[in-house]
Amino acid sequence: MSSTSPSLLQQINTIPNPGGVGLPVTTYAQEEQKALQLQLTTVPNQELSALSSQQSALQSLQTAMQNLQTATNSLASSQNWNSVTATSSDTSSFTVTATSGAQPGIYNIAVNSLASYDTWVANSSQSSSTGSSTLAADTLVLQPSTLNSGAAVSISISSGESLSSVAAAINADTSTTGIQAQIVQSGSSSFNLTLSATQSGSAYDFTASDSANQFGLTHAVTGTNASISLDGLNVTSSTNSFTNAIPNVTINALKTTATGVTDTLSLNQDSTSTVKNVQSWMSAYNSVVDILKTDTAYTPASTANNSPGTSGPLFSDSNANQLLNALPTTVMQSVTNNVQSSLSSLASIGIVLDPSTGHLEFQPSTGFQSAGTTVSLQDGQTMFQNAMQANAAGVQALFGVVSSNTSSTAISTSGVLGNLTNQLNTYLVGAGGQPGLLSVDLTSISKQQTAIQSNLTQINQQISDQVNNFTQQLNNLNAAMQKAQFQMQQFSALFGGSAAASSAATSSASSSSSSGTTTGG
Repeated sequence: MSSTSPSLLQQINTIPNPGGVGLPVTTYAQEEQKALQLQLTTVPNQELSALSSQQSALQSLQTAMQNLQTATNSLASSQNWNSVTATSSDTSSFTVTATSGAQPGIYNIAVNSLASYDTWVANSSQSSSTGSSTLAADTLVLQPSTLNSGAAVSISISSGESLSSVAAAINADTSTTGIQAQIVQSGSSSFNLTLSATQSGSAYDFTASDSANQFGLTHAVTGTNASISLDGLNVTSSTNSFTNAIPNVTINALKTTATGVTDTLSLNQDSTSTVKNVQSWMSAYNSVVDILKTDTAYTPASTANNSPGTSGPLFSDSNANQLLNALPTTVMQSVTNNVQSSLSSLASIGIVLDPSTGHLEFQPSTGFQSAGTTVSLQDGQTMFQNAMQANAAGVQALFGVVSSNTSSTAISTSGVLGNLTNQLNTYLVGAGGQPGLLSVDLTSISKQQTAIQSNLTQINQQISDQVNNFTQQLNNLNAAMQKAQFQMQQFSALFGGSAAASSAATSSASSSSSSGTTTGG
């Protein structure tokens, strides 16, 4: 009977416990740890998650504002406003290119002469360029007019030396003399040595002679400078390229102009390039606005969709909300324009704010109207281009453009760009040695994260200590139950043995009584 009933130890071991006999210590300890972590770490982890979202949002905003600052500084430089298109009335005579900073204008131009390379030719030929020659021992003297301080260079020639060897010796001094040698095949078995300057222009002229006069050297071409007439002024260049005749303009002469004929070089204001620069600046502004509107927004709860209300990571950030409200006023407010008083705001040149998105845009001819309504307005981009055509200086003054001939960026202190620069500096740079507002926010978040992480470390240590203590208690309980089970087995064995002896005695007495009765009968 006792052998068929499960013992207490057997009953305890029916509880799933991969770790061993008795109570499932590992399972209970894991459940205890989960419960404690849920109770004690949920709130700090939620706080860390919220801070991380705020941090990422502020970093994205900071990057977008830095991009806007870069775009603002770029638009503030006059070099990005004075783009011109350069055209030649006769591209067979000359071509022209203009870089940033070139000013509009029209010039009369004539190509008087092209640059040439000083050249000497040896009229005495050899039957081979590489084989033995008929040359006797000689000295070839090369004398640059200006290079090497005008000092002559002597090339020693040995008897029978090949033309290719002579050319190699001359070319070994090219960096000093500015003279290079070539071998020209003038017939089936006729090879001649030629000498030429490495660069065109009179500064690279030279003389060549040999003491024995066995080369028969003659001066084939004199090195000359190129010459053009620009609005009646004679301009020369050692090459066919003129880079300083007109600032930031390069003229490439291709052929001489017929006597008495002049061509036209035109530099016209490139409004298309200017429009693109302004659009890039507006795009950088719009990116900042998009981030601010998204990250400070609140979406109310919806009973229809059974969704709770949600807020952006910067919903409660006062600096972000202040910036969102300040930016439109900063760029759209009227400014003092000392060049053209009628151009006092971006709206006066066709740049407006889209009321639905907050974006800076060229005013659409249909306006920002709801569906089903019609309106006719002047196209904003056309307004801008017309203003640039009529008074480019006035438009630049409205923006606060800084005159610069050397840098493609500038820091504006007036106009629309100056106002925006001041606003951006408040958030990015700060004043009086103090950090910008975004840096202050990010520093505060970092400190909060550090404090919460430190607190979490302590909490996790406390949880670990408590779980370890709980585990020890369970192990002690298992040990106690095992000891009790052992004692129960001993009691069971003890009382089980006495009962068997009593049963045997009763059976024997009964048998004797039965036997005695029979005998008595």
